[in-house]
Amino acid sequence: MSSSPPSIPLTGPDFSKGGGLLTAIAQDPKTGQVLMVAWMNAEAYAETLASGRAVYYSRSRGKLWRKGEESGHFQRVEAIFVDCDADAILLHVEQEGAACHEGYRSCFFRQVTPEGLSVVAERLVDPRNVYGAK
Repeated sequence: MSSSPPSIPLTGPDFSKGGGLLTAIAQDPKTGQVLMVAWMNAEAYAETLASGRAVYYSRSRGKLWRKGEESGHFQRVEAIFVDCDADAILLHVEQEGAACHEGYRSCFFRQVTPEGLSVVAERLVDPRNVYGAK
């Protein structure tokens, strides 16, 4: 006897999970490179759908974060996917400039090696020139 699969909301992510914050992964669909991981709440998701640009929820600032609003490094959303449990979001984006606030195309610019972390990517921009000195 086979059991039927659990019911998945057909309208999109299930924001009743994760305390209302779901993992959102931004990926370059042409290369497959993961650019960044952030969080989305229902409001960020709705604005992303309406605007076509990636909007996230900043836990540290406690508010919506419109990717590129300070840096000009916007993410144009090409497609949105939701995982099998409806509690993670994958965005295929066209990235303008650096995705990482440290000036790299991807936030995953460090590789774990036996000697420790090694930077394996080229910095595209100096973050002090984008965000100012902090």
